[in-house]
Amino acid sequence: MNMEPHLPIPVIFLGADAALAERLGDCYSKITWNEDYRIAPRFVAKPARAWGSVVPETGRGMVFVEITEAGTAGESRLISEIAACNPALQLVLLADDGVDYFQIAQDFRIGNVIKKTRFDVAIIRALTIRLLTGNIFGFAPYFPEGFTVGPLYRTFSGAVSIEAVIEECFNACKPHVNPEEVSSFRIFIHELLINTFSYAIEGITPEDRDSKLLRPRPEVFIPENRAIKITLVGDREKVGVSVMDSTGSLSKLRVLEKLRRQSKIGSEKMPPGIWDESGRGISMVYRYSRFIVNILKDVRTETIFLQYHEKELNRFESIIITEVNPF
Repeated sequence: MNMEPHLPIPVIFLGADAALAERLGDCYSKITWNEDYRIAPRFVAKPARAWGSVVPETGRGMVFVEITEAGTAGESRLISEIAACNPALQLVLLADDGVDYFQIAQDFRIGNVIKKTRFDVAIIRALTIRLLTGNIFGFAPYFPEGFTVGPLYRTFSGAVSIEAVIEECFNACKPHVNPEEVSSFRIFIHELLINTFSYAIEGITPEDRDSKLLRPRPEVFIPENRAIKITLVGDREKVGVSVMDSTGSLSKLRVLEKLRRQSKIGSEKMPPGIWDESGRGISMVYRYSRFIVNILKDVRTETIFLQYHEKELNRFESIIITEVNPF
């Protein structure tokens, strides 16, 4: 039986930077879309003032909005107008380093921010798949040629020692990591697991962690229905680690707030949350790997980081956070 052809889905860049638009368009020209995703993105670039001529009033679509150092009031107004025109559109911010893009992301609950000077075909492809298909969990969007699972694929439940879990996971992954990145890799594993045990298993509130009142106990009991799953996958250029809980208690806004508290923006001499008890771990993961957070509210949370063997490919500082409600 012949399948109907995929309808083109608009992917729109709105901004004044012609070179940036060209780079983005070049990324899309290099992507071959797997039939399984059933999407056919059609890229177009326009000045922000011309958004009404290209943004569809109904249906799916994806809009990249350029955020510049010149100020964010205009961009905020533009985002408001686009969201009012078609709430189904997925928004991505393309931001300068010197602007507080976190404020816009928090104001409009936008979980996708790409640095203007640091993106590549892999990021654009994965982001497009996630936002236009809803396929947010798992590794598939980041491994176009497939991946090998293991040597780590573990589910933890029952009585466990947190440090023993961290050490087991690190030792299983270590042989597959670039030796120059091993130290940072261990920190990432430690921080993501501590966060998961704190929120999903111990039920420690964000407020308690921020007040330095509570940390997870050295040993915890994990009910089977709240099991933690940890997976390592890899291909020739990178490894990926997934930590998944069964509660979905983290929130997009919480992650954005913590990343902002640990980020130095513009003329700031240091991050505003430099002395915070929480947030430093995920901030390190965000800065020195490719970091993804997937949340099915009150059902499960998955945090993924991708560690490339080529060191410089890890320094992209992309924010990719998706939060959805179960049907």
